Amino acid sequence: MNTSELSSVLGRLAVGALRFAATDARERADLARRTALATVAVAAPWAEAAVAIKRAVPGSGSALAEELATGPMGTARLCLLTARAQLDIAERGLPRAPSAPRILHAGRRSVGGTPPALVGLDLLPARGPAGTLHDGMIHQGFRATVRCHDPGGLANFDQAWRREVEERPRAGGVAVVLGAGNVTGLSAADVLAQIFEHGRGVFLKVHPLHAPLQPLLEAALGPVVEAGLVVIAVGGADVARSAIAAPETTHVHVTGGEATYRAIVWGSADPADRSAAPLLSKPITCELGNVTPWFILPGRYSPAELSYQADLVAASIANNTSFNCIATKGIVTCRSWPQREDFLALVERRLASLPARPGWYPGSVRDWEAATGRVAPADGTVPSSLVTGVDPATDDRLLAREWFVPVVAEVPLDADDLAGFCGRALAFSHRLPGSLAASVTIPNGLSAVDLRHVEQFVDHLAFGVVAVNTWSALAYALGNVPWGGFPGGTLASPKSGIGFVHDPLLLPLVHNSVIRAPLSAAIRPPWFPWHRSGARLARGVVDLYGRCAAGKSGLGTMLAMLPAVLRG
Repeated sequence: MNTSELSSVLGRLAVGALRFAATDARERADLARRTALATVAVAAPWAEAAVAIKRAVPGSGSALAEELATGPMGTARLCLLTARAQLDIAERGLPRAPSAPRILHAGRRSVGGTPPALVGLDLLPARGPAGTLHDGMIHQGFRATVRCHDPGGLANFDQAWRREVEERPRAGGVAVVLGAGNVTGLSAADVLAQIFEHGRGVFLKVHPLHAPLQPLLEAALGPVVEAGLVVIAVGGADVARSAIAAPETTHVHVTGGEATYRAIVWGSADPADRSAAPLLSKPITCELGNVTPWFILPGRYSPAELSYQADLVAASIANNTSFNCIATKGIVTCRSWPQREDFLALVERRLASLPARPGWYPGSVRDWEAATGRVAPADGTVPSSLVTGVDPATDDRLLAREWFVPVVAEVPLDADDLAGFCGRALAFSHRLPGSLAASVTIPNGLSAVDLRHVEQFVDHLAFGVVAVNTWSALAYALGNVPWGGFPGGTLASPKSGIGFVHDPLLLPLVHNSVIRAPLSAAIRPPWFPWHRSGARLARGVVDLYGRCAAGKSGLGTMLAMLPAVLRG
């Protein structure tokens, strides 16, 4: 694409954004609903193409389940949530959350930079344009709360929210979105956020790994492509540079590594070679990854609870070969916790039971060897590796950067009691690069005093999402939990990123979100790599979302999935 062609394409996107700004909320809702239908229509070939890109064994149930869930399923759900929010705006001027906004922690003293008071809204169960999405069954026992800065009371919050709803979708302009190469649904979600949450036309430059997906993404996003709001291009860094530099471009959004971000903003991926002033003169938002911790709070866990939480941790490492920005990279335990060795043995046993996957992501075999100090298997796989007893004071190699490989450090902290561990763990969290997400496992049966320490710990973790008793990736899967680094990232120090995506409710002043799940469950989550019916259940949920988008009942689909759910 030469300069003249690129200018013409970007100009058409700017015109499309102007047309979008002139539409009303019902028209936007219909556009989002039709995009959900288009996504569901190509779900099978999308997932199959993704499995091929990742060099998984054809017909692999776990790989297919992952690709269905993180690609078309997540995209369709985000479209449905967006459609519902826009219909609510048409009917009452604001999106409708499952709970009314409420003041959290009234009168609380600020600790560690956290505002003294926050406004909270619950996000589950969410609804689609025609009603239920069956969250009560699919996400049974889950809670999700987004926490926003308090602008001086609920009346002021309402006014700030109404301003966002009125102004953001009409902002206009053209965003260049640089797609990530690790998860196929990320680019689609970023495109939808730029359109429906910011009113921009989008020039999407897909990652070279995803070139085979271009026609499928164009079909999945067909309604917004036809509306003149999206152009999808394949190419390398030269295409990205030209699009970013074009005068028609008004915004840049990147999901990827910090090296890519530095090259765009400062002119070099090497911090030592960066320019004195940023070269990028346009606003940028980004999501840049994380050294993701999972804190295991000391206490007494039943065998079922310990096993279930160990399985969650193992699944968070094995999923997508750990090529996720929120794959667990550090398991933080209390050295004196009596069940520590049992827990780590359960994690290691589960990881050892899974076949090693190919190192399909560029540079992953080299990085695996650097992280482990071993020679990678000759078949090109990258086995999971848990390194226990790591002391970050003497060896922080595995924690000083995000290793995009399935290698995890266990860090035992010294503490005499739960309160002491919470204090040490909070201080340790501040040393980790990134601020995207963290998980915390909390035992049942705590005293009121211990529970207060635990809640203060959760409250003050400086991450965009804090997940209690579950993997933080579930927050991304929900679609309406704002996703991004903890506020405070700057051009010079972006941490895990600047700004949020996945905000169909168009919320103001987002601080972070907390999701909570039961400590154990009798039914195995379908995203566990060892689930025997994961692919079947993922297909079922995609079909369910298609029926919801078409205004049909999904109850029959839910009932048809029950045998697979119970089979586990």
